[in-house]
Amino acid sequence: MDKIMVKKEEEILQYVSLENKKIILNTIEKNKKTKEILAPDCASDFDLCYDKEGRINLIYYNLEGELIFLIQAEKGWTKKALYTYKDKNTYLSNFNLLIKDKVLHIFFTLSNANNPREVVLIHQKWDKSWSGKNIASIKAPFFTPFYDVFLDNEGNLHLIYTASEKNKSQLYYLFYVKDSWSPKFLISESEKIFYPTLIVDNQKNVHASWVEEDIIQEIKYRKKTPGSWPKGSWNNVTTLAYSTDNKNCCISLLENNLWCSYVQKDSIFATLSSDGGNSWCKPFKLPFSLEEIEFFKIKIPINGFCGNYIFISKKGEIVPLEYKSRRQIEEKNTYFTFYIKEVQEYLNLLIKKLQALKEGKDILEEELNRKNTEIAMKNKNIAELQELLKQANDEKMKIALKADNYNIMVNSLMRENENLKKQIKDLQNQIIILNSKLENTQNTSTFQKIKSLFIKEED
Repeated sequence: MDKIMVKKEEEILQYVSLENKKIILNTIEKNKKTKEILAPDCASDFDLCYDKEGRINLIYYNLEGELIFLIQAEKGWTKKALYTYKDKNTYLSNFNLLIKDKVLHIFFTLSNANNPREVVLIHQKWDKSWSGKNIASIKAPFFTPFYDVFLDNEGNLHLIYTASEKNKSQLYYLFYVKDSWSPKFLISESEKIFYPTLIVDNQKNVHASWVEEDIIQEIKYRKKTPGSWPKGSWNNVTTLAYSTDNKNCCISLLENNLWCSYVQKDSIFATLSSDGGNSWCKPFKLPFSLEEIEFFKIKIPINGFCGNYIFISKKGEIVPLEYKSRRQIEEKNTYFTFYIKEVQEYLNLLIKKLQALKEGKDILEEELNRKNTEIAMKNKNIAELQELLKQANDEKMKIALKADNYNIMVNSLMRENENLKKQIKDLQNQIIILNSKLENTQNTSTFQKIKSLFIKEED
Protein backbone atom coordinates (compact mmCIF):
# COMPACT_ATOMS: atom_id res chain seq x y z
CA MET A 1 0.00 0.00 0.00
CA ASP A 2 1.59 3.28 -1.10
CA LYS A 3 -0.40 5.74 1.05
CA ILE A 4 -1.43 5.35 4.69
CA MET A 5 -3.41 8.05 6.48
CA VAL A 6 -2.19 8.70 10.04
CA LYS A 7 -3.92 11.96 10.96
CA LYS A 8 -7.12 13.71 9.89
CA GLU A 9 -8.25 16.88 11.58
CA GLU A 10 -10.25 19.84 10.38
CA GLU A 11 -7.40 21.56 8.55
CA ILE A 12 -4.66 18.94 8.76
CA LEU A 13 -4.18 15.77 6.73
CA GLN A 14 -1.14 13.64 7.46
CA TYR A 15 -0.19 10.49 5.60
CA VAL A 16 2.85 8.33 4.92
CA SER A 17 3.78 7.36 1.36
CA LEU A 18 6.48 5.50 -0.54
CA GLU A 19 8.34 7.45 -3.22
CA ASN A 20 11.51 6.22 -4.96
CA LYS A 21 12.26 3.74 -2.15
CA LYS A 22 11.85 6.49 0.44
CA ILE A 23 9.19 6.36 3.16
CA ILE A 24 7.92 9.91 3.54
CA LEU A 25 5.67 11.55 6.14
CA ASN A 26 3.48 14.08 4.29
CA THR A 27 1.66 16.85 6.15
CA ILE A 28 -0.95 19.04 4.46
CA GLU A 29 -1.99 22.01 6.60
CA LYS A 30 -3.96 24.91 5.17
CA ASN A 31 -3.10 23.78 1.61
CA LYS A 32 0.62 23.82 2.45
CA LYS A 33 2.48 20.52 2.07
CA THR A 34 5.64 19.49 3.91
CA LYS A 35 7.64 16.26 3.72
CA GLU A 36 9.83 14.33 6.18
CA ILE A 37 11.87 11.31 5.09
CA LEU A 38 11.42 8.52 7.65
CA ALA A 39 13.46 5.85 5.82
CA PRO A 40 15.62 6.26 2.69
CA ASP A 41 16.11 2.55 1.93
CA CYS A 42 12.76 0.76 1.63
CA ALA A 43 13.10 -2.27 -0.65
CA SER A 44 9.42 -3.21 -1.05
CA ASP A 45 6.59 -1.62 0.97
CA PHE A 46 5.71 -0.81 4.57
CA ASP A 47 2.94 -0.52 7.14
CA LEU A 48 2.39 1.39 10.36
CA CYS A 49 -0.02 1.93 13.22
CA TYR A 50 -0.35 3.79 16.54
CA ASP A 51 0.53 2.16 19.85
CA LYS A 52 -1.19 2.75 23.21
CA GLU A 53 1.02 5.78 23.91
CA GLY A 54 0.00 7.41 20.62
CA ARG A 55 3.35 6.85 18.89
CA ILE A 56 3.67 5.76 15.29
CA ASN A 57 5.18 2.28 14.87
CA LEU A 58 6.45 1.46 11.37
CA ILE A 59 7.69 -1.78 9.80
CA TYR A 60 9.52 -2.24 6.48
CA TYR A 61 12.18 -4.28 4.65
CA ASN A 62 15.31 -2.37 3.68
CA LEU A 63 17.85 -2.73 0.88
CA GLU A 64 20.32 -4.48 3.21
CA GLY A 65 17.96 -7.41 3.77
CA GLU A 66 16.87 -6.27 7.25
CA LEU A 67 13.38 -6.25 8.75
CA ILE A 68 13.29 -2.77 10.32
CA PHE A 69 11.03 -1.51 13.10
CA LEU A 70 10.73 2.27 13.63
CA ILE A 71 9.12 3.88 16.70
CA GLN A 72 8.29 7.55 16.93
CA ALA A 73 10.09 9.25 19.81
CA GLU A 74 9.93 12.73 21.32
CA LYS A 75 12.90 13.69 19.20
CA GLY A 76 13.29 11.77 15.98
CA TRP A 77 12.76 8.04 15.54
CA THR A 78 14.08 4.90 17.23
CA LYS A 79 15.29 2.27 14.77
CA LYS A 80 15.72 -1.46 15.41
CA ALA A 81 16.58 -4.34 13.06
CA LEU A 82 14.34 -7.26 14.04
CA TYR A 83 15.96 -9.78 11.70
CA THR A 84 18.54 -9.93 8.91
CA TYR A 85 18.02 -12.16 5.89
CA LYS A 86 21.47 -13.14 4.60
CA ASP A 87 20.14 -14.69 1.40
CA LYS A 88 20.10 -11.83 -1.11
CA ASN A 89 17.39 -13.62 -3.11
CA THR A 90 14.93 -13.23 -0.22
CA TYR A 91 12.18 -10.62 -0.64
CA LEU A 92 9.68 -9.39 1.98
CA SER A 93 6.57 -7.37 1.11
CA ASN A 94 2.81 -6.95 1.72
CA PHE A 95 3.25 -5.72 5.30
CA ASN A 96 0.47 -5.32 7.85
CA LEU A 97 1.18 -3.96 11.34
CA LEU A 98 -1.46 -4.10 14.12
CA ILE A 99 -1.23 -3.25 17.84
CA LYS A 100 -3.72 -3.89 20.63
CA ASP A 101 -2.89 -3.37 24.33
CA LYS A 102 0.89 -3.63 23.76
CA VAL A 103 0.44 -6.85 21.77
CA LEU A 104 1.99 -6.38 18.33
CA HIS A 105 1.11 -8.37 15.19
CA ILE A 106 3.13 -8.30 11.98
CA PHE A 107 1.97 -9.85 8.71
CA PHE A 108 4.14 -10.06 5.60
CA THR A 109 4.92 -12.30 2.66
CA LEU A 110 8.27 -13.95 1.99
CA SER A 111 9.41 -15.02 -1.45
CA ASN A 112 12.65 -16.03 -3.12
CA ALA A 113 14.04 -15.02 -6.50
CA ASN A 114 14.78 -18.68 -7.22
CA ASN A 115 11.05 -19.47 -6.91
CA PRO A 116 9.20 -16.19 -7.57
CA ARG A 117 5.83 -17.83 -8.29
CA GLU A 118 5.36 -18.94 -4.68
CA VAL A 119 5.04 -16.73 -1.59
CA VAL A 120 4.63 -17.59 2.08
CA LEU A 121 2.20 -15.57 4.22
CA ILE A 122 3.69 -15.14 7.71
CA HIS A 123 2.28 -13.91 11.03
CA GLN A 124 4.61 -12.75 13.83
CA LYS A 125 3.36 -11.74 17.31
CA TRP A 126 5.12 -9.82 20.08
CA ASP A 127 3.78 -10.23 23.62
CA LYS A 128 6.86 -10.11 25.87
CA SER A 129 8.45 -12.53 23.38
CA TRP A 130 8.22 -13.31 19.69
CA SER A 131 6.12 -16.13 18.29
CA GLY A 132 5.13 -16.81 14.71
CA LYS A 133 3.47 -19.06 12.15
CA ASN A 134 3.53 -19.58 8.40
CA ILE A 135 -0.16 -19.22 7.61
CA ALA A 136 -0.15 -20.31 3.98
CA SER A 137 2.09 -21.08 1.02
CA ILE A 138 0.48 -19.45 -1.99
CA LYS A 139 1.32 -20.15 -5.62
CA ALA A 140 1.27 -17.33 -8.17
CA PRO A 141 -1.09 -14.77 -6.59
CA PHE A 142 -2.84 -12.75 -9.29
CA PHE A 143 -2.03 -9.41 -7.66
CA THR A 144 -0.95 -7.71 -4.44
CA PRO A 145 -2.30 -7.13 -1.91
CA PHE A 146 -4.02 -10.51 -1.97
CA TYR A 147 -5.04 -10.61 1.69
CA ASP A 148 -6.64 -8.40 4.34
CA VAL A 149 -6.60 -8.61 8.13
CA PHE A 150 -8.77 -6.93 10.78
CA LEU A 151 -8.11 -6.58 14.54
CA ASP A 152 -11.39 -6.48 16.47
CA ASN A 153 -12.13 -4.78 19.79
CA GLU A 154 -11.29 -7.91 21.78
CA GLY A 155 -7.86 -8.32 20.20
CA ASN A 156 -8.85 -11.20 17.90
CA LEU A 157 -7.58 -11.28 14.32
CA HIS A 158 -9.66 -11.98 11.23
CA LEU A 159 -7.91 -12.82 7.98
CA ILE A 160 -8.96 -13.46 4.40
CA TYR A 161 -6.59 -14.31 1.56
CA THR A 162 -6.68 -15.61 -1.99
CA ALA A 163 -4.85 -18.68 -3.25
CA SER A 164 -4.55 -20.35 -6.63
CA GLU A 165 -5.05 -24.09 -7.07
CA LYS A 166 -5.79 -26.07 -10.25
CA ASN A 167 -6.26 -22.91 -12.38
CA LYS A 168 -8.87 -21.61 -9.92
CA SER A 169 -8.74 -18.84 -7.34
CA GLN A 170 -9.95 -19.54 -3.80
CA LEU A 171 -10.84 -17.07 -1.05
CA TYR A 172 -10.21 -18.36 2.50
CA TYR A 173 -11.08 -17.00 5.95
CA LEU A 174 -9.54 -17.84 9.31
CA PHE A 175 -9.39 -16.18 12.72
CA TYR A 176 -6.87 -15.91 15.55
CA VAL A 177 -8.05 -16.16 19.14
CA LYS A 178 -6.28 -17.23 22.32
CA ASP A 179 -2.91 -17.53 20.56
CA SER A 180 -4.21 -20.03 18.01
CA TRP A 181 -5.31 -19.89 14.37
CA SER A 182 -8.50 -21.62 13.30
CA PRO A 183 -8.69 -23.98 10.30
CA LYS A 184 -9.24 -22.10 7.05
CA PHE A 185 -12.77 -21.80 5.64
CA LEU A 186 -13.46 -21.54 1.91
CA ILE A 187 -15.57 -18.41 1.33
CA SER A 188 -15.66 -18.50 -2.47
CA GLU A 189 -14.04 -20.01 -5.55
CA SER A 190 -13.88 -18.57 -9.05
CA GLU A 191 -11.65 -18.14 -12.06
CA LYS A 192 -10.07 -15.06 -10.44
CA ILE A 193 -10.58 -13.20 -7.15
CA PHE A 194 -9.26 -9.69 -6.48
CA TYR A 195 -9.21 -7.07 -3.70
CA PRO A 196 -10.38 -9.08 -0.67
CA THR A 197 -11.39 -6.85 2.24
CA LEU A 198 -13.21 -7.35 5.55
CA ILE A 199 -14.31 -5.63 8.76
CA VAL A 200 -15.89 -6.75 12.04
CA ASP A 201 -18.72 -4.71 13.56
CA ASN A 202 -19.54 -4.21 17.24
CA GLN A 203 -21.91 -7.22 17.20
CA LYS A 204 -18.99 -9.45 16.10
CA ASN A 205 -20.41 -9.93 12.61
CA VAL A 206 -17.70 -10.37 9.96
CA HIS A 207 -18.37 -8.58 6.66
CA ALA A 208 -16.25 -9.53 3.63
CA SER A 209 -16.31 -8.21 0.08
CA TRP A 210 -14.17 -8.89 -2.98
CA VAL A 211 -14.07 -8.70 -6.77
CA GLU A 212 -14.77 -12.01 -8.49
CA GLU A 213 -14.28 -12.80 -12.15
CA ASP A 214 -15.77 -15.77 -13.96
CA ILE A 215 -17.64 -14.71 -17.07
CA ILE A 216 -17.66 -11.05 -15.96
CA GLN A 217 -16.38 -9.17 -12.92
CA GLU A 218 -18.72 -8.90 -9.95
CA ILE A 219 -18.54 -7.29 -6.53
CA LYS A 220 -19.33 -10.05 -4.03
CA TYR A 221 -20.31 -9.88 -0.36
CA ARG A 222 -20.64 -12.45 2.40
CA LYS A 223 -21.46 -12.14 6.09
CA LYS A 224 -20.47 -14.30 9.05
CA THR A 225 -22.71 -14.11 12.11
CA PRO A 226 -21.15 -14.76 15.54
CA GLY A 227 -23.46 -17.57 16.72
CA SER A 228 -21.39 -19.66 19.13
CA TRP A 229 -18.54 -17.17 18.85
CA PRO A 230 -15.95 -17.40 17.49
CA LYS A 231 -17.16 -20.26 15.31
CA GLY A 232 -20.25 -18.57 13.87
CA SER A 233 -21.80 -19.30 10.47
CA TRP A 234 -21.61 -17.81 6.98
CA ASN A 235 -24.62 -16.80 4.93
CA ASN A 236 -24.88 -17.10 1.14
CA VAL A 237 -22.74 -15.06 -1.25
CA THR A 238 -24.48 -11.89 -2.52
CA THR A 239 -23.69 -10.04 -5.75
CA LEU A 240 -23.61 -6.27 -5.12
CA ALA A 241 -22.53 -4.99 -8.54
CA TYR A 242 -21.08 -6.09 -11.83
CA SER A 243 -18.85 -4.63 -14.53
CA THR A 244 -15.77 -5.44 -16.60
CA ASP A 245 -13.26 -3.24 -14.78
CA ASN A 246 -13.53 -3.08 -10.99
CA LYS A 247 -10.70 -2.26 -8.58
CA ASN A 248 -9.95 -0.87 -5.11
CA CYS A 249 -12.97 -2.57 -3.61
CA CYS A 250 -13.33 -1.80 0.11
CA ILE A 251 -16.00 -2.36 2.74
CA SER A 252 -16.55 -0.03 5.70
CA LEU A 253 -19.04 0.72 8.43
CA LEU A 254 -20.29 4.29 8.75
CA GLU A 255 -22.80 5.11 11.49
CA ASN A 256 -24.46 1.66 11.36
CA ASN A 257 -24.56 1.67 7.55
CA LEU A 258 -22.36 -0.72 5.60
CA TRP A 259 -20.66 0.86 2.59
CA CYS A 260 -19.05 -1.08 -0.23
CA SER A 261 -17.09 1.40 -2.36
CA TYR A 262 -15.13 0.63 -5.52
CA VAL A 263 -13.66 2.14 -8.66
CA GLN A 264 -15.38 1.17 -11.90
CA LYS A 265 -13.56 2.32 -15.03
CA ASP A 266 -13.15 6.09 -14.46
CA SER A 267 -15.75 6.59 -11.72
CA ILE A 268 -16.31 5.81 -8.05
CA PHE A 269 -19.37 3.79 -7.09
CA ALA A 270 -20.84 2.62 -3.83
CA THR A 271 -23.67 0.47 -2.53
CA LEU A 272 -24.86 0.46 1.06
CA SER A 273 -26.89 -1.56 3.53
CA SER A 274 -28.74 -0.25 6.57
CA ASP A 275 -29.70 -3.67 7.97
CA GLY A 276 -26.31 -5.20 8.65
CA GLY A 277 -25.72 -6.65 5.19
CA ASN A 278 -29.03 -8.52 4.82
CA SER A 279 -30.04 -6.31 1.86
CA TRP A 280 -28.23 -3.76 -0.27
CA CYS A 281 -29.31 -0.83 -2.41
CA LYS A 282 -28.49 -0.63 -6.09
CA PRO A 283 -25.01 0.77 -6.85
CA PHE A 284 -24.84 4.54 -7.28
CA LYS A 285 -22.17 6.82 -8.64
CA LEU A 286 -20.44 9.19 -6.23
CA PRO A 287 -20.15 12.82 -7.41
CA PHE A 288 -16.34 12.74 -7.47
CA SER A 289 -13.94 12.17 -10.34
CA LEU A 290 -10.81 10.05 -10.00
CA GLU A 291 -8.75 13.22 -10.29
CA GLU A 292 -10.37 14.46 -7.07
CA ILE A 293 -9.93 11.22 -5.08
CA GLU A 294 -7.06 9.29 -3.53
CA PHE A 295 -7.23 5.78 -2.09
CA PHE A 296 -5.75 5.40 1.40
CA LYS A 297 -5.15 2.70 3.95
CA ILE A 298 -6.48 4.09 7.22
CA LYS A 299 -4.72 3.72 10.58
CA ILE A 300 -6.56 6.20 12.78
CA PRO A 301 -9.95 6.01 14.49
CA ILE A 302 -12.65 8.20 12.97
CA ASN A 303 -15.90 8.76 14.81
CA GLY A 304 -18.64 6.64 13.27
CA PHE A 305 -16.26 4.98 10.76
CA CYS A 306 -14.83 1.45 10.77
CA GLY A 307 -12.69 0.03 7.98
CA ASN A 308 -9.21 -0.62 6.62
CA TYR A 309 -9.40 1.54 3.49
CA ILE A 310 -10.96 4.84 2.53
CA PHE A 311 -11.37 7.31 -0.34
CA ILE A 312 -10.30 10.89 0.44
CA SER A 313 -10.79 13.91 -1.81
CA LYS A 314 -8.01 16.35 -2.65
CA LYS A 315 -9.68 18.77 -0.22
CA GLY A 316 -9.16 16.29 2.60
CA GLU A 317 -12.80 15.20 2.73
CA ILE A 318 -13.59 11.57 3.58
CA VAL A 319 -15.79 10.60 0.67
CA PRO A 320 -18.51 8.51 2.43
CA LEU A 321 -18.83 11.09 5.22
CA GLU A 322 -18.95 13.99 2.78
CA TYR A 323 -21.41 12.28 0.48
CA LYS A 324 -23.72 11.18 3.30
CA SER A 325 -24.61 14.76 4.09
CA ARG A 326 -25.60 15.37 0.46
CA ARG A 327 -27.73 12.31 0.00
CA GLN A 328 -30.93 11.14 1.60
CA ILE A 329 -30.68 7.45 2.35
CA GLU A 330 -33.33 5.34 0.59
CA GLU A 331 -36.15 3.84 2.58
CA LYS A 332 -35.48 0.31 3.73
CA ASN A 333 -38.22 -1.14 1.53
CA THR A 334 -36.25 0.00 -1.54
CA TYR A 335 -33.28 -2.18 -0.56
CA PHE A 336 -32.47 -5.23 -2.63
CA THR A 337 -29.50 -6.29 -4.66
CA PHE A 338 -30.66 -5.35 -8.17
CA TYR A 339 -33.54 -3.40 -9.70
CA ILE A 340 -35.27 -4.82 -12.78
CA LYS A 341 -33.35 -2.46 -15.06
CA GLU A 342 -30.07 -3.54 -13.56
CA VAL A 343 -31.07 -7.19 -13.87
CA GLN A 344 -31.84 -6.65 -17.56
CA GLU A 345 -28.51 -4.88 -18.07
CA TYR A 346 -26.82 -7.69 -16.21
CA LEU A 347 -28.51 -10.30 -18.41
CA ASN A 348 -27.62 -8.35 -21.57
CA LEU A 349 -24.01 -8.25 -20.47
CA LEU A 350 -24.11 -11.97 -19.73
CA ILE A 351 -25.64 -12.61 -23.17
CA LYS A 352 -22.81 -10.66 -24.81
CA LYS A 353 -20.26 -12.58 -22.80
CA LEU A 354 -21.93 -15.89 -23.63
CA GLN A 355 -22.07 -14.90 -27.31
CA ALA A 356 -18.34 -14.15 -27.19
CA LEU A 357 -17.78 -17.49 -25.49
CA LYS A 358 -19.90 -19.22 -28.16
CA GLU A 359 -17.87 -17.58 -30.92
CA GLY A 360 -14.72 -18.65 -29.15
CA LYS A 361 -16.18 -22.16 -28.81
CA ASP A 362 -16.96 -22.26 -32.57
CA ILE A 363 -13.40 -21.22 -33.37
CA LEU A 364 -12.08 -23.89 -31.00
CA GLU A 365 -14.38 -26.50 -32.58
CA GLU A 366 -13.12 -25.57 -36.07
CA GLU A 367 -9.58 -25.83 -34.80
CA LEU A 368 -10.44 -29.15 -33.16
CA ASN A 369 -11.94 -30.50 -36.40
CA ARG A 370 -8.85 -29.41 -38.30
CA LYS A 371 -6.65 -31.07 -35.72
CA ASN A 372 -8.79 -34.24 -35.88
CA THR A 373 -8.37 -34.31 -39.70
CA GLU A 374 -4.64 -33.89 -39.30
CA ILE A 375 -4.60 -36.65 -36.71
CA ALA A 376 -6.62 -38.95 -39.03
CA MET A 377 -4.13 -38.33 -41.87
CA LYS A 378 -1.24 -38.93 -39.53
CA ASN A 379 -2.90 -42.12 -38.26
CA LYS A 380 -3.27 -43.29 -41.88
CA ASN A 381 0.38 -42.52 -42.55
CA ILE A 382 1.26 -44.33 -39.35
CA ALA A 383 -0.72 -47.41 -40.49
CA GLU A 384 1.07 -47.37 -43.85
CA LEU A 385 4.41 -46.97 -42.13
CA GLN A 386 3.52 -49.82 -39.78
CA GLU A 387 2.73 -52.06 -42.81
CA LEU A 388 6.02 -51.10 -44.44
CA LEU A 389 7.75 -51.74 -41.17
CA LYS A 390 6.10 -55.18 -40.97
CA GLN A 391 7.26 -56.02 -44.49
CA ALA A 392 10.74 -54.79 -43.65
CA ASN A 393 10.71 -56.95 -40.54
CA ASP A 394 9.66 -59.98 -42.64
CA GLU A 395 12.46 -59.29 -45.12
CA LYS A 396 14.78 -58.84 -42.19
CA MET A 397 13.74 -62.23 -40.80
CA LYS A 398 14.34 -63.91 -44.19
CA ILE A 399 17.72 -62.23 -44.51
CA ALA A 400 18.53 -63.20 -40.93
CA LEU A 401 17.59 -66.84 -41.77
CA LYS A 402 19.80 -66.77 -44.87
CA ALA A 403 22.53 -65.20 -42.81
CA ASP A 404 22.21 -68.04 -40.29
CA ASN A 405 22.48 -70.61 -43.13
CA TYR A 406 25.48 -68.82 -44.53
CA ASN A 407 27.02 -68.76 -41.10
CA ILE A 408 26.51 -72.52 -40.82
CA MET A 409 28.09 -73.04 -44.24
CA VAL A 410 30.98 -70.74 -43.40
CA ASN A 411 31.53 -72.52 -40.11
CA SER A 412 31.51 -75.90 -41.94
CA LEU A 413 33.94 -74.63 -44.55
CA MET A 414 36.14 -73.21 -41.84
CA ARG A 415 36.17 -76.60 -40.10
CA GLU A 416 37.02 -78.35 -43.40
CA ASN A 417 39.69 -75.74 -43.99
CA GLU A 418 41.17 -76.47 -40.60
CA ASN A 419 41.15 -80.21 -41.37
CA LEU A 420 42.83 -79.58 -44.71
CA LYS A 421 45.40 -77.39 -43.03
CA LYS A 422 46.08 -80.19 -40.58
CA GLN A 423 46.34 -82.76 -43.39
CA ILE A 424 48.67 -80.45 -45.32
CA LYS A 425 50.80 -80.01 -42.26
CA ASP A 426 50.94 -83.81 -41.77
CA LEU A 427 51.89 -84.26 -45.40
CA GLN A 428 54.55 -81.62 -45.06
CA ASN A 429 55.96 -83.47 -42.05
CA GLN A 430 55.93 -86.74 -44.01
CA ILE A 431 57.72 -85.04 -46.91
CA ILE A 432 60.35 -83.74 -44.54
CA ILE A 433 60.85 -87.27 -43.18
CA LEU A 434 61.02 -88.77 -46.68
CA ASN A 435 63.48 -86.09 -47.78
CA SER A 436 65.62 -86.94 -44.80
CA LYS A 437 65.52 -90.68 -45.65
CA LEU A 438 66.25 -89.92 -49.28
CA GLU A 439 69.24 -87.87 -48.35
CA ASN A 440 70.52 -90.65 -46.12
CA THR A 441 70.02 -93.15 -48.90
CA GLN A 442 71.88 -91.02 -51.37
CA ASN A 443 74.79 -90.58 -48.94
CA THR A 444 75.02 -94.38 -48.36
CA SER A 445 75.19 -95.19 -52.09
CA THR A 446 78.13 -92.85 -52.65
CA PHE A 447 80.09 -94.47 -49.82
CA GLN A 448 79.58 -97.94 -51.27
CA LYS A 449 80.89 -96.81 -54.69
CA ILE A 450 84.06 -95.44 -53.16
CA LYS A 451 84.54 -98.62 -51.13
CA SER A 452 84.25 -100.73 -54.21
CA LEU A 453 87.22 -98.94 -55.78
CA PHE A 454 89.58 -100.08 -53.08
CA ILE A 455 88.17 -103.34 -51.88
CA LYS A 456 87.07 -106.04 -54.26
CA GLU A 457 84.31 -108.15 -53.21
CA GLU A 458 85.10 -111.79 -52.74
CA ASP A 459 83.47 -114.26 -54.94
